[in-house]
Amino acid sequence: MRQILIILISVFVLGACTTMPSSPSILVLPGTGKSYDQFHNDDQLCRRLAYKQIDESQNRPDSEEEGQQDYDIIYIQCMYSQNHRVPVPGRLTYGTQQEWLAPPPPNLPAPRQTTKPKPSGGD
Repeated sequence: MRQILIILISVFVLGACTTMPSSPSILVLPGTGKSYDQFHNDDQLCRRLAYKQIDESQNRPDSEEEGQQDYDIIYIQCMYSQNHRVPVPGRLTYGTQQEWLAPPPPNLPAPRQTTKPKPSGGD
């Protein structure tokens, strides 16, 4: 019974640990005019940077998916800064409908002030 308990505890402890991502899960292409060697060197630099930032972070990822997402974000930012082609959404969408108002007609007087000025303290 004691051995089973020890095994179960060790399984739960090991299961609570998140694994660090070892590579990006997104496709990045070489930038215009970049050679394969430049791309390869930048790729290695950005992989090390992403791994190091997640590893040294005060807020460790709660799950493997969160760790991969954080890794990918850091990697994409790094590769973009090195002028490589990174994935972007095909169409930007917003959660709410934006309302566009026409500009006011010219020569329209300013609206009347509706709030009363605060009385001075009389100091």
